[in-house]
Amino acid sequence: MWETILDALIDSAIAAPFLLAIYLLIEWLESNSKAKAKTVRLLNGKLAPLVASGVGLVPQCGFSVMAADLYCQRFLKLGTLVAFFVATSDEALPILLTNVKTLPVVWIVLLVKVLYAVVIGYAINLFDKRSLAATYQLDDEHGCCHHEMSDASRRTFWGFVKHPLLHTLKIFAYIFVVNAVFGLLLYYFEQPITDFAANLGGAQSLFTALIGLVPNCASSVILAGMYTEGIVSLPALLAGLVSNSGIALAILFRQKGELKRNVLILLLMYFLGALCGVVGWLFTLII
Repeated sequence: MWETILDALIDSAIAAPFLLAIYLLIEWLESNSKAKAKTVRLLNGKLAPLVASGVGLVPQCGFSVMAADLYCQRFLKLGTLVAFFVATSDEALPILLTNVKTLPVVWIVLLVKVLYAVVIGYAINLFDKRSLAATYQLDDEHGCCHHEMSDASRRTFWGFVKHPLLHTLKIFAYIFVVNAVFGLLLYYFEQPITDFAANLGGAQSLFTALIGLVPNCASSVILAGMYTEGIVSLPALLAGLVSNSGIALAILFRQKGELKRNVLILLLMYFLGALCGVVGWLFTLII
């Protein structure tokens, strides 16, 4: 049990530097109008889902957390956020890469996830008419931290790092709590989950996509482990990894007043994962 809590602390600590870096970057952008304009165009431009899919492939859940937080701040469109989530592999990719039996399928996993992320991201953005924010407005009342800072304050070191650091610490604490809670649940129920998945046959993808939704790095570890041991098929693995976005979904639900929207995103991620797995399973029957 204590090992699970320690793992939750380590996973949360690994994500923290990435979060601090992005918040410091945003803080800097607020004082550099030209750089900020270019960044806004990138996040809201034609290449946004493509960039999100590429960055999401990096096996680090901090990027999906960053995407969720930026989406809450209205810096990202929904399709771009989903592209981040679909491409995210979290801890599964290193596990697959370090096992001789699963190494040959890594390129299939990466190719399917990135292509799926790009297509879905662009498709959703076509219908997303939400206007994006042009300024850095983080509001504690909605799960983030609001601040307005004068140029004079930004010129001091503490004035520059204060709010990004505080925001990173708040997100870190939240990630650790969620990681610990869900990590303990998976710790005690891993064997029943594995046994249940082994007896589902062609319906495995419907179940593994559900496992992928669990906001914890352990969910992707369990998925990779079940595939390595031959318990679930490759389509079922893809279903779980497509729906998995690490801790990021929990960051969305942290924002108050957006429950309906967040539930819809949750259901969308499950549908995308299950659809990928079912289509993959049907493809294996054909060939």
